[in-house]
Amino acid sequence: MSRDITLLHPEVQAIIPKFLDECKKQGLIVKVTDTVRTKAEQDKLYAQGRTEPGNIVTNVKYPYSNHNWGMAFDICRNDGKGAYNDSDGWFAKVGAVAVKLGLEWGGNWKGFVDKPHFELTKYGDTNTLAKKYGTPENFKKTWKEVEKYMFVERNYSYNGKVKSFKVINEKGENYIKLRDAAELLNMKIAYDNNTKITTLDDTLITVNVEVGNKKSTVKAINSGGFNFVKVRDIADFLGFETGCNETNNSVFFKLKNSILDRLKLFRK
Repeated sequence: MSRDITLLHPEVQAIIPKFLDECKKQGLIVKVTDTVRTKAEQDKLYAQGRTEPGNIVTNVKYPYSNHNWGMAFDICRNDGKGAYNDSDGWFAKVGAVAVKLGLEWGGNWKGFVDKPHFELTKYGDTNTLAKKYGTPENFKKTWKEVEKYMFVERNYSYNGKVKSFKVINEKGENYIKLRDAAELLNMKIAYDNNTKITTLDDTLITVNVEVGNKKSTVKAINSGGFNFVKVRDIADFLGFETGCNETNNSVFFKLKNSILDRLKLFRK
């Protein structure tokens, strides 16, 4: 049986990092142990406790497990206190996190309770999938890439103006859409398809930001056709500094003193 998360349905793949991260925040260290199962693997598992030694761990043959359809995964505890130790209600705590993210937890099942098991039932149960698609292979042909980045709301302020934007949070860094950064900083934005250069202009400065090639000035994430750049990078590139305003939980932009000094000289 595979532990490869990338074999799962794209929507399940997108949920797992958020699930693991939220669990970690709550002190729940989780390890994914089982993702997609082949026909041979599922049938062998079904035989366990019946025609083969061991305890019964599943009540279904292929293709009637969501593991066969790429819609389920199993986990264990990874904090050194025993992989399946539940004396402190560990699995219920993890299950609560999963349910909030839209997953179904096997610990909530009636009859055959499966605490390490989680699945996405958005496309129906396995009977529905089998009736509609016939085989997991046919279902997989319908899979589409989904947004894997985590979006969060952040307030940004500049020169007395406060705006709220959806930004990508990736490994602790915020990436803001270039168009949103331009709006906040009162800049005009233009994109040249030939040169692949995005230009931000205002009355004070003109800069070229190259993205999507090896000569990129700042790192960017392309999502939904928009380029998101690291807030820290774009601020530094444009001659701004950033900081956090604890009063209104916002991130502010302001021109660096060195640039302000030059502007004062220019205005004289």
